Amino acid sequence: MNLIRNCLLAGILLYICIFLIQGAATGAVLVAAIIGILILLGIGSTLFISDEKQLKRVEMILLWCSILVFAVYGVLVAGGIL
Repeated sequence: MNLIRNCLLAGILLYICIFLIQGAATGAVLVAAIIGILILLGIGSTLFISDEKQLKRVEMILLWCSILVFAVYGVLVAGGIL
């Protein structure tokens, strides 16, 4: 389990670096890069939760947040806003 956790952490750090580089290079994507970094930090924080009950609760919160974001995106696209 430790190897999987380390690989996930390395991937998260890699993508955070990519977001930072893209945000610095292109000012138009700076807000999206910051949001992406915050999402990755939220996901990465679940790697260090040892309590199974608390981990399940955090995973369910993240799952419902992602469903809500997709639903809002679908409504915005259907409404012609995006």
